[in-house]
Parts: sequence; C-alpha cells; structure tokens
Amino acid sequence: MKHSLEQVQAALADEGLAGWLLYDFRGSNPLALELLALPAGALLTRRFFYWIPAVGAPVRLQSAVERHHFAHLPGEQRLFRGWRELAALLLDLPKDRPIAMEYSPGGAIPTVSHLDAGTLEWLRELGLEIVSSADLVQRLEAPWSEASLASHRRAAAAIETVRRGAIGRLREALRSGAPLTDRALQQWMLAAIRQAGLETNAPPIVAFGPDSGNPHHECSDATPRALVRDQVVLLDYWAREPGPEGVYADFTWMAFAGTQLPEDVARAWTALRAARDTALDFLRDRFAAGDPPQGCEVDAVARALLERKGYGEAFAHRLGHSIGREDHGPGANLDDLETREERRLIEGVAFSVEPGIYGPAFGLRTEVDALHWRGALLVSGELQSEIELLG
Repeated sequence: MKHSLEQVQAALADEGLAGWLLYDFRGSNPLALELLALPAGALLTRRFFYWIPAVGAPVRLQSAVERHHFAHLPGEQRLFRGWRELAALLLDLPKDRPIAMEYSPGGAIPTVSHLDAGTLEWLRELGLEIVSSADLVQRLEAPWSEASLASHRRAAAAIETVRRGAIGRLREALRSGAPLTDRALQQWMLAAIRQAGLETNAPPIVAFGPDSGNPHHECSDATPRALVRDQVVLLDYWAREPGPEGVYADFTWMAFAGTQLPEDVARAWTALRAARDTALDFLRDRFAAGDPPQGCEVDAVARALLERKGYGEAFAHRLGHSIGREDHGPGANLDDLETREERRLIEGVAFSVEPGIYGPAFGLRTEVDALHWRGALLVSGELQSEIELLG
C-alpha cells in the first residue's frame, strides 16, 4: 500500500469511520489503484474490493478468476465466484458506523467521484452506510512534507527564471521587429524548463491578444499568432522536480506589448489584483485564528469582489486548485463555482490562487501558489503588482 496500515487506520479512527472500502472495476477508480500500489499492466477484469477497518486486519474480496492478484496487500483473502457470494461477503461488513468510499454527494467533488451509482445503490440496499472518502484522501494524499516544500521552492525559483527569460525575448522581439509567435515562445519556455532539470505534464500557456481571453488557450503550429504591439500577453507556466518529493509550482504572469495600458485593461487589472490580495488576506486571517476555511469560502470572497466591480460574469473558473505531485492535486480546491468545495484547507495542503477576467478582446489572470503551513500562509511566486510593460 502507498501509506502504512497504521497511518490509514489512525485517519479512519479520527474520522469516526468503521473503515474504508476501496473498490475498482477495470480501472474505474484510479485513486484505489494508486493507493493500493497495484502493479502496472495487471489484467483486471473483475470487481475487486479491499476492506480496511479502523481496527483489525484488512480483507481482500476477490474474484476466484483473479485470485492471484493483490498478494502484496496485507490482510486475509476471501474469494467469490458470483454476485450472490460477493453479497454475502459484503454483508459481513459493519453497519453501525459509516464506511468511506470514492463517492461525493451530488458529484460535488469530481476528483473523488469514482463509485458508480448502481454499486452505491446495491451497497446501501445491503444495509451499509456509505460516505465520501474525500476528507481521507486529502488527509493522506495532499499534505506536503518538509522535503516537498523545499523541492517546490527550487522549482518555483527555476520557472520564475524561465519566465524572466521569456519576458526578455518578448522585449527584444518588439525592439528589433523580429517575428515571434506564441508557439515559438511556448516551445522556448518548455525547452528551458526541461534544461533546468524539471518536468511538466504539458507545455506552458502562451497567449497573445484575444487568445488571452481563453483560459486554456493552446498554441499550435497550424495557427500560430504573431506578437504585435498593443497586445495583452499571458504566460502560465508550471513544473516540478523529478522524484517522489517533487511537487509542482504553477504561476501566471501578465505583460503588455506597449508602453501604456489601455484604460479597460488597467481597470480590469486593478480589480483582479484586489481580488487576489483580498483572498490572501482572508486566508492569512483564518489560518492565524486556527480556523482553516472551506475552499468554497475563499472562492466566494474573491468572487464577491469581482462581482461588485462588474466582472462577475467574466470570472469564468474557480479561484484555485489543489497542488501536489500533480499540478491539479487531490486536496481541496478554492471553488464555489464549478463545484462546491466544502473540504477545509488543512495543514500542509497547497493550492493556487488565480482569479481571472476574460473577454473577447483580452484576458487577464494573476496566479501564485499558497500553502497552509504551521498555522500560517506561505505564498510562493512573485506577487505581480503591475502588468509588465514590454516597451
């Protein structure tokens, strides 16, 4: 297992749960596969349950057809041939306390919504009380270690150096009149990230002019956009160090290909910066008070400010996402738009803070990373105060 049995059972006891029932069918639950450290390439064609009680030995409920799998997991093996035998085995599970599974009421947290509705119905018909494992997943998977924080800081410094290099290339292209496309700059940044010894799951986002109004703009060789004067420029870049302690750093930086911002861009940026800083102040106050907020509360604070400024409809995505070994990690997001994230931002959990304003002519985003660490808020990434003028 990815985590020790003692660690998992301590979390179960603290949450007041009878246990954790991990379930998978043909890769339907990637969380279960990762948590159980299942071997790559295993032929998995039948249903599988792994029961981890809060106290006592785990139990593997396995199809007799695939009895040879999962020998690396602790606990007793119990085999079934058909659904009746499986139901009888499941009936032995406790019914006096809740059982955690990868399910989220109303689909509120899609990252843990892997249990299909039919199986959930069946288990409840058997008398089992099923609740979401979202808090367990966050507690076990999301918190950073000291080594992870140190790795993050190194990655953050490296990608900020890459960003400064990209800004230099933009300035030089404007000064000299040499052609520069979004695709060319993106590929330069990607190569620089790799040259720094980092890895990333996707190339940076480089968006010029109206493309910046698309939060997830993708450059292409087929339709490159050239840099010209008076364009907004959006750079979104992320990477991590290789290795088990490597976690992502993920930032966004804004520039303008000119010497003075247009009034509409300047007005939107002022509102956006205020939304970011208001959210960070809210987080600092709540962490200092020992009252970590829910992810939805933080989103609501920033969103309310942008709505008052007239940009509510233009803020088209959540305020931030969990960050860990993956750029979008298993912890709580800052979200009361796309989903309602009711998990609290527990100790050691990192996330982005990235409000955005998007329209047909231009888009703006400011993004830093934040971490709940020892009762305080740590912020990484340069806190951009003004849109960078490229000349």
